[in-house]
Amino acid sequence: MKYKNLRMAFLIELIIGLASAIVTIIFGSQGIVVLAFFAVRPFVLKRENIDQNDDYWYRSFRLGRNALVITAVIIIMLYLFAEFIFQDNFLAENKTIILLLLLPVYLIIHSIYGLIRFKE
Repeated sequence: MKYKNLRMAFLIELIIGLASAIVTIIFGSQGIVVLAFFAVRPFVLKRENIDQNDDYWYRSFRLGRNALVITAVIIIMLYLFAEFIFQDNFLAENKTIILLLLLPVYLIIHSIYGLIRFKE
């Protein structure tokens, strides 16, 4: 099953990812609860069956893989930036908030990349 309106599905994912990142930065570990609103998406959007000839699975897998690679590159760049610019203990002091932001950052990247790639 896939959503009929993929643009709206990715917009909901983007909004929830941004809200989760902002609330997590402000409130700390309690802010990750905003991701629970992601469970509303299947009830709001209509779904349709996927044809046998449709390359949706291949494009969806490629989208997830590329979003994960982009997220990994951002993590490496953040580490290098923090290592050379900030004080020595920056990553150690902010370890929990950085780890909590990994999922919202992935959702944001996945949704932006999905909006670009899955044009209807």
